[in-house]
Parts: sequence; structure tokens; C-alpha cells
Amino acid sequence: MHIQPVVFKNFYSISPAYPAVHEEAPCQMVEHFKKSFVLPDEKVNHAVFDENLAQKIASYKEKAVNPVLNMLKSSENEKDITAGLFLLNRIIDAGAKNVGDTYPIISRFNYSKSHNVQVMLAGIYRKTLVPDAFGPLMTMFLKNSQNPVQIPFDPNEEVGGAILEYLRNKNAPETYKLSLKA
Repeated sequence: MHIQPVVFKNFYSISPAYPAVHEEAPCQMVEHFKKSFVLPDEKVNHAVFDENLAQKIASYKEKAVNPVLNMLKSSENEKDITAGLFLLNRIIDAGAKNVGDTYPIISRFNYSKSHNVQVMLAGIYRKTLVPDAFGPLMTMFLKNSQNPVQIPFDPNEEVGGAILEYLRNKNAPETYKLSLKA
């Protein structure tokens, strides 16, 4: 008996050959990813990007952190910031350690009004549980609750989930739990 595999969706992407990720800046792969990244809008509620390139960058784990941070240090627009934070999320998912040490660099985006940036930060903070990020997450949640916008998505779903992850953490300081009772 011969079984034929069924493929529901095929994504063919021809990515140019890039040199390996190195710690120097700027990294060609990170720069190309930044250019390929398209933010969500009213028609599409998710980012569009080169998936193969994102996976390749994330596969370098710790080696990819510095090139992404170098890109984020000079990023000033929402698209580039969101792309860089997205890559950090993917790097964490790939198993990189000590990404929480990037907090001093990415914390400059904590009070961004961009829902895209807020969602990416909340995802990173949910995974790294950096204690200093709890206050900014609470601020994001409260500001978004006072002025709710759900187009193209509601950022408080991710921000609230990150807050709950902090509270669920066994090592969470009591002050987290007390701040919600007040």
C-alpha cells in the first residue's frame, strides 16, 4: 500500500543566500527581514513577513540577539520596532537563554502608544518575566482600558495574558499580587 502525503498549503519563498549571523552590526539578514516586514492594518490583523528568514535568524539563538538589539537601538518607527521585537520573540521561542537581559534596551518602548509594539513587548515579557516590566505592563493595560481600540486587534488580550503570567509565577513578589488588590 502506497500512501501519498497531502499538503494543504505550500509556501515557497526564495531567500537570497546570507552570510551567517555575527555579532557585528548591521546584520544583512536582520536588515532584510526589517524591509520585508509589513504591519497589520484594517484589512489584515496580522503582520506579513518572510517566515523562512525569521526562522533562520531565530535558529542562531544567542548569536542573533545582538544584531537584533543593534537594529532596535536605532529604530524610530513602529514598523522597524515591531519587526525587531518580533524577532526577539522568535529567538526566545527558539530556546535562547538570557534574553531578559535585553530589558534595558527594549524598555525604551514600554510607553509606546502603538498596539503592535505593546503586543510584541507583552509577548517578550510574558516569556522572560523580567520583574521591572510588570509596572509598564499594568500601565499599558490601564491606558488601553481607558481608551479601547479593537481595530485591527485588541492589544489588551496579550498584555493581560502577560500580567496573568506574572501573577501565576511561583517566584513573583507579593507586591505584584498586592497591586491588584489595591
